[in-house]
Amino acid sequence: MDRKNVFLGLACFGGALALYIFGTPRQAPAPAPAAPVFVAPANPPALTGSGALPGPAPAAAGTLDRAKAVREVLANDHLRVTFTTRGGAIEQVELLKEFADTDRKDKVVFNRGNPDAALTLVIENRATRAWEQVLGEFKVAAKTKDSLTFVGTLPDGGKVERTYALGATAEPYSIRFSTRLLSPGPGVAAPAFAQTLGSWHPTAGDKANQFLSVLTHDGEDTVRTGVDPFHDSNGFLGLGARRAVPTVELASAGKPYFWVASGNQFFASMIHPLGQESRGARSLVSVHPVAFPEGTQGLDGMASWATVVKPDLSTELTGDFFVGPKEYARVSALPDNQVYVLQFSKLLGFIPFAAICKLLLACLGGVHALLEWSGAWSWGWAIVALTLLIKVVTWPLTAAQQRQAKKMAKFSKPLQEINEKYKDNPEKKQKELMKLYQDHGINPLAGCLPILIQMPIFFGMYTAFQTTVELRLHSFLWVQDLAAPDTLFVLGGLPFNLLPILMGVTMWLSMKMTPSPSADSSQKTIILVMTLMFPLICYTMPAALTLYMTVQNLLTILQAAVTKEEPAVEVIPPKKAKG
Repeated sequence: MDRKNVFLGLACFGGALALYIFGTPRQAPAPAPAAPVFVAPANPPALTGSGALPGPAPAAAGTLDRAKAVREVLANDHLRVTFTTRGGAIEQVELLKEFADTDRKDKVVFNRGNPDAALTLVIENRATRAWEQVLGEFKVAAKTKDSLTFVGTLPDGGKVERTYALGATAEPYSIRFSTRLLSPGPGVAAPAFAQTLGSWHPTAGDKANQFLSVLTHDGEDTVRTGVDPFHDSNGFLGLGARRAVPTVELASAGKPYFWVASGNQFFASMIHPLGQESRGARSLVSVHPVAFPEGTQGLDGMASWATVVKPDLSTELTGDFFVGPKEYARVSALPDNQVYVLQFSKLLGFIPFAAICKLLLACLGGVHALLEWSGAWSWGWAIVALTLLIKVVTWPLTAAQQRQAKKMAKFSKPLQEINEKYKDNPEKKQKELMKLYQDHGINPLAGCLPILIQMPIFFGMYTAFQTTVELRLHSFLWVQDLAAPDTLFVLGGLPFNLLPILMGVTMWLSMKMTPSPSADSSQKTIILVMTLMFPLICYTMPAALTLYMTVQNLLTILQAAVTKEEPAVEVIPPKKAKG
């Protein structure tokens, strides 16, 4: 394949990249707010009532004032969990090993500024058929170093027992919880109930709110609900225009959700019921926006499972509540595909890259484990080493392509003669070109294979590095945070990011070092467009990605320099036409 086709392929690659980056990830639809999505049967074994969960549910009778509530704390080396007696729920969770920013003063705090505590109990009022938050005063029935039990009373007289424990699993970021509702009287089943998810603040790097979301997973599909349904949109030239809705309602009948998560770019909270008995036969989820005091917006929600009513007419939900960083090794060890909380995007909306992302993240983690001794720059060195490893694996293919390019460069004159001679006869020109290639052992398609291999690796790197919390706040060279752009300074409101510029320069050099049978103006234009387009597309991407691309380009330049020249060959020019 000649140089023009190679660059045209790269141009297509860049276009696909742009569509991939700016494409919308799979998202739950925004239904009309009045339309219920699920109606439970009249004589249920579990859930009852009208079905659709509300947005921010009103409080039931007997609400305890937030200021008068008592706080209780459980902590381990990773979490400091603050509970409130107002509903016996989790007010906030401080992640003790995660700093909020590069100043490394404050820690990341889950649910900070949210008026609703996480795992707040929401029950159905039998009289009004409405869902209401249980915010009455709960008493501490038992407390140890690692566990806490609350007891409270529902408006209908039924009792509630809520137990939380740290250390119940090998995962230090998991809180084992159990919510048990007892029958309010003889022959009366405990009411259906839901629990809130809590919310996260948006991250500075996720300006498009691509990762601020609520996720549901039914064992096969993961559905994302982002912030878009809660804002008016004029669409594109009026197409796709919509009005904001107060809530998004989701339901899964027959395939209950294995887990429901609330998260941002780097952190997540996931409710994971334990066992089929806890999940029941169906699930309901309601998602609504949360306005934080500083003016930003998050997402919260409520999740309900049709848990089986026990012989004593009580209902109980036991599960794990994960609150922590979305580290690949950590979430991939969690059951029921909780690794998909990483939100692996799909190219053009339907080409999956999850397998490649998992492989790259696993390799990056393994390389880092070998280089951890290098200190503060260990993650940067891990990216360099992983890039070198990828280059070693793809070296034979790239070398073959470069040798073919150098070989084809020796045929510039006969190629020009054929193009000129048969410019009005494309079919004859193609036959003569193929004959020339065959006579001299040239494979014009040899240049395609390295590009086809690099494309999934690049897209996988892009997808993986978008949410790689392992790189967050880790420095390398002048880069302060590998998970953010490497901004050196801001001039006139515009950030100056050095790595994308270096990436463009090294890309231009690598293209210039690729021989070509011809050097027409169109190829020069393509080179210029490519070296400008990629840095612009990657300008606001994480420094980890532009570091990978820059090192990859440097290795390609090195490979071009050391690739042996093809031996001189006798070029047989095309025969001139008689007469």
